[in-house]
Amino acid sequence: PFESTSIPGAYRRFLQPVIFEPWASRLIDLVGLREGQDVLDVASGTGAVARAAARVVGPSGRVIASDISTAMLAHVPIGADPGGAPIELLESSATAIALPDAIVDVALCQQGFPFMPDRAAAAREMRRVLRPGGTIGIAVWAAGRRLEPFDSYGEVLVAAGFDTPFIRGSASGKMSMSEAEVHGALSAGGFTDVEVTVQELMLQWPSIEAAAAGISGTPYWPVIESLEPARREEVMSALRDVFAGSDGGPIRQTTI
Repeated sequence: PFESTSIPGAYRRFLQPVIFEPWASRLIDLVGLREGQDVLDVASGTGAVARAAARVVGPSGRVIASDISTAMLAHVPIGADPGGAPIELLESSATAIALPDAIVDVALCQQGFPFMPDRAAAAREMRRVLRPGGTIGIAVWAAGRRLEPFDSYGEVLVAAGFDTPFIRGSASGKMSMSEAEVHGALSAGGFTDVEVTVQELMLQWPSIEAAAAGISGTPYWPVIESLEPARREEVMSALRDVFAGSDGGPIRQTTI
């Protein structure tokens, strides 16, 4: 059993170490982030990318974490490396970033791009705040591939008879983008040297319980939280079954 006080808190506790911190390291490696650079992390969420960037650029660099959610931004400084760059918090829309032109060397966005209503506008804004010769790095879920653990969460809820806008949206691929969509959005935003690569990450869950409890850090959670205790435990038990491997430990999953 576990207690979930908030979706952002559960996201940080269960999902961030297994999914978003490893992806953050991968993204930073791909863009070749260097010491002393100034970085903007767009749709920062609880700050996995911002904190990783702050460690790399060091105290001579600068990191700005922007998001439209104050609840998510409140988590960004927690666990930041005291020897890294200070992280500035900016509550701002990705399509109207409240920063001057040409202020950062690198703009990053991890898993937020598919949710933006006007991706080309967001790309234009990230290009606007970049200095000449700057770099943008965007990570998105790959369309047409299983998206774990979120597909497993949704499938369990559908099998249990639930239907919500988020379940329908995730099933229709609104959480992911194709390589062509990524390339098209960045090109429409004014970027001319665009490279799209497909990466895989193996999820290493610490326990079956943690894998199932990860649903409490997603928009699926209000459905489960509203249930009577017995019904809630029934759904959580079904989730634990999905994540149980044949050896009695958590299964290994690939996400792309």
